[in-house]
Amino acid sequence: MIRLENGVYICHINGYILKVVYVGKNECKIYLGDEFQGTAPFDYVKKKLNLLEKRWNTAKLRHYKFREFHPSLDYTI
Repeated sequence: MIRLENGVYICHINGYILKVVYVGKNECKIYLGDEFQGTAPFDYVKKKLNLLEKRWNTAKLRHYKFREFHPSLDYTI
């Protein structure tokens, strides 16, 4: 988790960028990408995100690119 100016924290987990904005009085706003997700207690969010970063090596995880399944059958019997 990286701390920026004005109480903004940025975290990179599972290929997603999570932004946590500290509002005050132990309250924060959570953004996934640029989309607002909700509010939560800041100390709880910070503790859980630090545990996730330590537990998972998220640098090697990649986004799954959806491809439609096209089965191919071999009829050369």
